[in-house]
Amino acid sequence: MREIPALAEPDRDVLRALDADLQASLALSRATLRALSALSPMLNTAADAALEEEAARAVERAAPQRTLDIVEDIRRRLQHAPVEARIARALERALVDAAEALPVRAARVA
Repeated sequence: MREIPALAEPDRDVLRALDADLQASLALSRATLRALSALSPMLNTAADAALEEEAARAVERAAPQRTLDIVEDIRRRLQHAPVEARIARALERALVDAAEALPVRAARVA
């Protein structure tokens, strides 16, 4: 069995700082996705589609399983929106459908 040389203390400090930056970046990204998806059904759908694409890219480039797990976990969380958000989406869809069903009025010529 080969021994792995211990990292020098400055290297550990750099890795800890890098890890902290990455964790903060991931937290901010998750918060942004949640906030956007809560604004409207269209944004929720767009966030879901983007996460689906990112999962596919992770598989294509043979990313570590942890990467795929994180993307899929965030996607799953967004798909399980609270009841209020689902009601709001249904209402928005109903309003859009009703608006699209209205007859188009011809523009008046002055």
